Amino acid sequence: PGAAAIDAGGSARVTRIYLDPTALVLFSGGTGGAEHVAPGATEAVVNLVEAGFEVVILGDASAVPLRELARGVGHVDELPEHLDQDAWYLTGEPHPVFGRPRGGTTVLVGPRRPAGKLPLPRFDMEARDLPSAAMEILTRQAMA
Repeated sequence: PGAAAIDAGGSARVTRIYLDPTALVLFSGGTGGAEHVAPGATEAVVNLVEAGFEVVILGDASAVPLRELARGVGHVDELPEHLDQDAWYLTGEPHPVFGRPRGGTTVLVGPRRPAGKLPLPRFDMEARDLPSAAMEILTRQAMA
């Protein structure tokens, strides 16, 4: 069952996971900073897709490192203003470019802390990397 079953009002329910590319990609040092998919991120996305989740990458998914991801991954330009209760939003930025949705579960992935003494915005969870976030999602889904 995919998004079509949900959009058509079918009874099949698929949990949707929105991925900000910042949760997937590491930047090399320097001003030209090349991007590459973080270690374990591709496998984590494949595990989520194989477990029946609908994984959606936000923004420009044509970026070179994101082409390495599983074929079953969807793409949208923007994050919806309101997420379904069982949806997830994973980002690597404390102040995400895609904003902060209402509903769902928000996860800050990685050790990115902004400069300065201001406290971080609240996230429902923090994970050290995408594989850790995927494991938490799979565990919570199994216990639901």
